[in-house]
Amino acid sequence: MMKNYAARGHDCYAPDMPGFGASYDPPTDPTSTRYYVDIWMGFFRHLKLPKMHLIGRHSGSAHAMEMAAIYPDEIFTVALSGRALVSEEEQAASFKAIGAEWSKPKEDASHLMKVWNTLNGPLWDTLELNNHELIDALRAWKSRDQAYSVSFVQPKLKYLKSITIPILAMCPKDDVLWPCFHYCKELQPEARCEVTKGNFFENGKEVEGSISYYHMDFLEKLGA
Repeated sequence: MMKNYAARGHDCYAPDMPGFGASYDPPTDPTSTRYYVDIWMGFFRHLKLPKMHLIGRHSGSAHAMEMAAIYPDEIFTVALSGRALVSEEEQAASFKAIGAEWSKPKEDASHLMKVWNTLNGPLWDTLELNNHELIDALRAWKSRDQAYSVSFVQPKLKYLKSITIPILAMCPKDDVLWPCFHYCKELQPEARCEVTKGNFFENGKEVEGSISYYHMDFLEKLGA
């Protein structure tokens, strides 16, 4: 996906979220999603980016939406994939269902099989991908809880409604957040909303229904 953008002359950055991948671990528990949002903006400003197109998925989408609402003068467009557009009541129910700790290290190493069995489903259909996702999940056992504890109390609908820049919202019908996708068009009638055929960024713009397919078309129609 980034190769497609680079071919159009765009510089591309995909930084790891604090507490995930190769990023640092937050020294204290964040008190709101604004912690992550300001980390992102500090990073992008350090790169001296005059203005940017944002794209995020799930938690990254929540942060991108908040950034677009707070810093509209520094952002051209925002693309939200698997957007967690939920009310406070829906967030509380979702957190109870999927926010529970699942990869915290255990003396008997039972957490290893718990994570492996959770990931060993239809979405992760190769041994290599399973292993990659396992490593990522184990590395982020603490930071996942930190991120979720603030993400599930973020005033998402408020931020979405206040965005003034072009929006592309995407979500497949088999996504856990699909039941809440309707909020996008209701709160942002001018937003472009597309039903994708998956949540993966790997597929190129030539794959109809992919995230890249819709996002590249979105940018092209805006002359970006």
